[in-house]
Amino acid sequence: MQTIITKACNELGIKPIPSKRCLSLLLWLEERYETVYTRHPGFQKGSKPLLALDNPFPMELPENLVGEKWAFVQLPFSAVQEEISSLDTNLVFGASLDLDLLGIEIDEKTLIPGLAVASSPWMNGLEVCSIEVDLSRARLLLSVGISGRYIYATYNKTPETSSEAEAWEAAKKDCGGLHFLAIQGDLDGDDCVGFWLLLDLPPPPV
Repeated sequence: MQTIITKACNELGIKPIPSKRCLSLLLWLEERYETVYTRHPGFQKGSKPLLALDNPFPMELPENLVGEKWAFVQLPFSAVQEEISSLDTNLVFGASLDLDLLGIEIDEKTLIPGLAVASSPWMNGLEVCSIEVDLSRARLLLSVGISGRYIYATYNKTPETSSEAEAWEAAKKDCGGLHFLAIQGDLDGDDCVGFWLLLDLPPPPV
């Protein structure tokens, strides 16, 4: 598919970027699986998916992307929308999602989990897709592009930190996978220099 899409885009003068942020395509594939593939006479339940979208061996994060500090945070969706509006006015870099297109409805008071990082703005060169906690190894994994993963941060594994990490993942699940990454010059400040609205979706079962 990537070869076909790349050829078509090049002919139109469009630069294709392989990315799991093509969420409407992933949701379409999931819908096709439920409404078409499972009803095909040759369908075999339990077959291994053809798409492998995650690198099982996360890479070390390049030095220019390493944050000085980080923290699990939560913001009401109304505050998240304010940060998203800053993207439109070019006050911060990052990326949003078309929640209407994805059919996602969130109440303004709903707390959205996120990660706040004190870092330099080099993150703008990455196609950031999602963040997940590897609870067994006490680390945060950053998914980028179509199959890239970085070890974004680590933490000392204690009952307290494990409980906080589990609560963050549970909050993300409660929001349907919606979460965010906020890049700040200082974690004690309120201003963001970068903001990504992210959605952690399982790969389509095709």
